[in-house]
Amino acid sequence: MATLRRLFLLSILFSMLFVPFASPTPVLFEFSGRVRVGDLNATAPTVLNLSTGVWPVELSVGNVTLIFNLSVGDVPLVVRVDEPLLDGALSGFSTATVFLDGRKVPTPESEKSPCMSAPNWTSGEGETSMMGPSKPVPMETVLFASCRVRDYLLLPSGLPVAVEYAGVKKYCLFKISADGGGWSSYGGCSRRPVENAVVPVQVRILSKPANATVYVNDFHLFGEWFTPMRLYLPFTPELSSYSISLGANGYPFVSGVVVSEKNLTVFADLSALSRVVSVHPEKGTLKVSTRPSNASLAIFAGNRKVFSGRSPLRLALPAGTYTVSASLPGYGGIVKNVTVPVNGSVSLNLTLSPLPAELNVTTVPLGAEVRVGNRTCTSPCSLNLTPGVYNVSASLRGYLPNSTLVLLSPGDLRNISLQLVRRPILRILTSPGGATVTVGEKRCLTPCNISLIPGNYSVTVEKEGYEKVFLMVSLHVGDVTMVNVSLRERLPLTSSSETASHETTGTVPRSVGGDWEPVLAVLALLIVAALFIKIRRGG
Repeated sequence: MATLRRLFLLSILFSMLFVPFASPTPVLFEFSGRVRVGDLNATAPTVLNLSTGVWPVELSVGNVTLIFNLSVGDVPLVVRVDEPLLDGALSGFSTATVFLDGRKVPTPESEKSPCMSAPNWTSGEGETSMMGPSKPVPMETVLFASCRVRDYLLLPSGLPVAVEYAGVKKYCLFKISADGGGWSSYGGCSRRPVENAVVPVQVRILSKPANATVYVNDFHLFGEWFTPMRLYLPFTPELSSYSISLGANGYPFVSGVVVSEKNLTVFADLSALSRVVSVHPEKGTLKVSTRPSNASLAIFAGNRKVFSGRSPLRLALPAGTYTVSASLPGYGGIVKNVTVPVNGSVSLNLTLSPLPAELNVTTVPLGAEVRVGNRTCTSPCSLNLTPGVYNVSASLRGYLPNSTLVLLSPGDLRNISLQLVRRPILRILTSPGGATVTVGEKRCLTPCNISLIPGNYSVTVEKEGYEKVFLMVSLHVGDVTMVNVSLRERLPLTSSSETASHETTGTVPRSVGGDWEPVLAVLALLIVAALFIKIRRGG
């Protein structure tokens, strides 16, 4: 028996564990205001995910609160408020609460009573009065006329009131005692003036349909207070407002506050109020894709986020208008409005643009020309670039160029520095000066400097009337190499007339310095070799 019991309990537990949990149903509240469902508070328009059941709902639109019970199943719902209809259905209230499900109230038929005879207000002294509201202070109700003319004066205990009705002004003062369920009052109204009397405000109370039951400060005068009716209400700093409620069976019930310093009309269209809020089962499908994919998505109904996830997305929602926001690190965000149709679907394709990358470039020394793609600037400088791979180069007169490759991702902030080194300088002096120096395609007149890139160079030095000199130099980074060249005059050639005279005399001419030519040639070669060795050691 115990074993069977254990098996039975285990089977119940097992079945409970494997009962699928019902997913919440999205409900779109489509109006401008505040919504409260159970413990949930939100700004509408909004979507609330509610479980199946009956939920108490409060909708606040301006100075009006609408209260009703919402039945939620497994189909998405749309709750709408006809705000123009609501504006025209109520007037005269400072604030009002509408109980859309209504309340049971007495009717003129259920409270039918004989017409009460009342003294004529316009003649003599006195009045006909009955009990009135008990809060915030006990009050007496004065009937201005008999047979349900429905004109009444409220007199708070101890408050002198000066009121004029049908052209006759009287002063009223009552002292009321209400405790332990008992009620007693003494005083009355007369033409004799009373000091510091308050003049009441005339408040007309109307409804559609007529004969709605009226409450003032939660008090209803049996057989009397039904619309249309008129109240004379005294206002004081201590009694600055009154609660007026009215309703009819089968219609919404309205409870509001009136605050006034002048005559006013309070009106409630109960028939219209029954149509102000509509609830519809409207289901639609929203599909969202982004490029690139896997973007963060947020879906808003008004100011409230109703869903968050990642693209691509397929989501069932109540029909209505939504705002979709997509974002991805390194890309600019994008926001689009979309309308989800009733019993249909809508697709939204969003393309995110990569954020520009910022590249800051400095050089040592400063002032170099920086080139990045087809953009140039003078260092230090900053460039906004589209993401990609760039060759960043820097050049400065008298320095060797430098460059590097940089990969820029969307939204990157990169700082790079390029070190520039001086070009080697060849400084040439000649004796005498003014000689032409040729190094590759560069030329100068001595004394002069030539800026070159590192390497080995052939240098030619020449001057009119002097023998041409050839040098080989090796230049390194940052070197300043000085070469001092002594030029030798070129010897003049023998004239043809001298040769002829020698020939005529039969004497064999002897070339000038003919015996010294080999010696001079050797000396020249030695000088060139010495200069070359000196240059090499200096490098």
